[in-house]
Amino acid sequence: MVTKTDWPKEALTSEAMEALDRVLRAWCLERAVAVDSEQGQATAKALIDWFEFGVHDEQELARLARDELQMKP
Repeated sequence: MVTKTDWPKEALTSEAMEALDRVLRAWCLERAVAVDSEQGQATAKALIDWFEFGVHDEQELARLARDELQMKP
């Protein structure tokens, strides 16, 4: 039997979406990639995942996005 664990997700408010957008756009600008590129979309998903996990500080989200890039080959 497979059980599924559902984690409660915090709603993404307009303020949260604006913060995530700022972090994503800064990340894309630093790397000269488009927001709608594969890298941009993957980073957007990661940012949302981190936010839902409880990371709400913009600077921490930006650091996590930078660290994620460095960890990938």
